[in-house]
Amino acid sequence: MMMMRNPLLPEWLRLVWAVLLVVVAFAHLRHVVTMRGQRRWWHIGHTLMAAGMAAMYLLPRMDHQALYRSGLALYVVVAVALAATTAAHWRREAVVNPLWVASTLDVVVMVYMLLPVRTPTVSGVFVVYLAGQAVAWALGLWSRVPALRPVPADGTAGTEPGGSATVAVGLTAHSSPIVLSTLAVMAASMAYMLIAM
Repeated sequence: MMMMRNPLLPEWLRLVWAVLLVVVAFAHLRHVVTMRGQRRWWHIGHTLMAAGMAAMYLLPRMDHQALYRSGLALYVVVAVALAATTAAHWRREAVVNPLWVASTLDVVVMVYMLLPVRTPTVSGVFVVYLAGQAVAWALGLWSRVPALRPVPADGTAGTEPGGSATVAVGLTAHSSPIVLSTLAVMAASMAYMLIAM
């Protein structure tokens, strides 16, 4: 990944992406400190992804091979932990939470980006996925998934138009414009890096 000589990643753009991702990491770190339960762990994952992406934009692979190998090992562990978390919550909540699935896929993309060799086909599939994620976060589309809507304060599940009940899951969609924008920026930064690699 020779970012210094890549016309798609001039120095100024690498720095812009890195600064944006540092802001994203701090926004999620704030939620790590203030939230509990599944949300805290979900934000820990996004903090790690944002920090890793900032490092990839700032530190080209050719000059930091050891860092990239260490990052690969870290994100493989995180991907396995997220897959186990997704399965554990599925068993407990009796529904697959798409936010945990998406987080797992996001970290799988991080693992892929840290591999020394990538293929255009797999990169293309991930770019399309990440572009979809960026749009979904930017437009708040995750909050339209019935299973991800917060349960009313009395703890009872609500109903959708047409009578289907919403499902109480421990991790629901965010509605905060700050969180939504940080997630959109992170997905876009990952997609752009894959295009520029």
